[in-house]
Amino acid sequence: MQTITRSIRIRRLSWTALAIVPFALAACGGDKAESGPIKSATITDTHPVQPSGPPKGTVIPASNLEMGTPVVRPAVEVAMPATYDNADAVFKSGHYPEAAEMFERYVASKPNNAFGFYMLGLSSWKAGDFDRAKEAFDKAIDINPTFAKSYFNEGRVLLDLKRAPEALEQIEKGLGFDSTSADGWRLKARAQAASGDMDGAMQTYHELLVRNDEDLWGLNNLGVLLLDTGDYEGALGPLARVVQLKPTAPLFQNNFGMALERSGYPVAALHHYEAAVRDDSGYTKAVNNAERLSGIVTDSTLQDEVSVQDLAEAFRLKVKMWRETVTPQPQVKLEVRPLPATPDSQTGKADTTVKPDSMVVPPTTGDPVKAKPDSVKG
Repeated sequence: MQTITRSIRIRRLSWTALAIVPFALAACGGDKAESGPIKSATITDTHPVQPSGPPKGTVIPASNLEMGTPVVRPAVEVAMPATYDNADAVFKSGHYPEAAEMFERYVASKPNNAFGFYMLGLSSWKAGDFDRAKEAFDKAIDINPTFAKSYFNEGRVLLDLKRAPEALEQIEKGLGFDSTSADGWRLKARAQAASGDMDGAMQTYHELLVRNDEDLWGLNNLGVLLLDTGDYEGALGPLARVVQLKPTAPLFQNNFGMALERSGYPVAALHHYEAAVRDDSGYTKAVNNAERLSGIVTDSTLQDEVSVQDLAEAFRLKVKMWRETVTPQPQVKLEVRPLPATPDSQTGKADTTVKPDSMVVPPTTGDPVKAKPDSVKG
């Protein structure tokens, strides 16, 4: 009788383990897993075996027992060990509350592991628990005060907590350890703008683009900041440049459409809203903007005198001018020699001046997407 009962228990435990294993494997799928959150913070994980018994909660027939009364035995769940790899797999699967709980258990056993606290902070932040995230990043900084990303991500948390001046202080500390971080420069500009220092934010974006004039999110965020301040024509340059560099990104197409619309280019704006919808038919902002503007733009509407390529090239040259201003060029003494006379010739030059036509469309509803999606680590 004891042998039969033990066999039943083993089979039931094996069935429970098999039912849970697929999730554990899916958790290793990478950053882009999009499965929904699991319902419980308890995750089971055992070695997969072939099921040989009934699922949990199944009534065991009386014929298998010594006594004649059917008995229901609860399934046994084995908690997944709170190792770093297990917690990281749950984080990468997008189950952030569960990942935060696992990293909480992990740092309890590894209280001097700065990166464990860093990942606890990231998981908590993505789960919406900003207070726990800040505490975790504070602890990570206490253990390793030279890791710049702890400061940057605490800055993100403080921005979400509407504590922009504190966020700016932490972000600048991070830049002191890693002055080349594009994330850090973008975050600094966001914190400056949130603190009311628009001029400082503009200058920070300028410095970022001087370092890399193809920083997509720097271009986008500068354009959106200009939209926010009402400089619609000024926003055309950086947003045209980002669309030139990444024409298949719906978010960039939508934001450029907003700059065009607010600058008085309704036909071109509609074209870019529609391009955003073609790339992502589920992008609600672009869908709404295209539907709204299609009711205003008709076949009789004059075509806009605007060129994306000209606007983008003009802005690229502007950034080059910023770079030359920041970095003095070496003085070179040139020997000037007279050139032979040549007939006068007229050279063509692209006109990149913004010339809104008489039709001014009311500002579009909604806000463009401003911030770069936050990188996880690396």
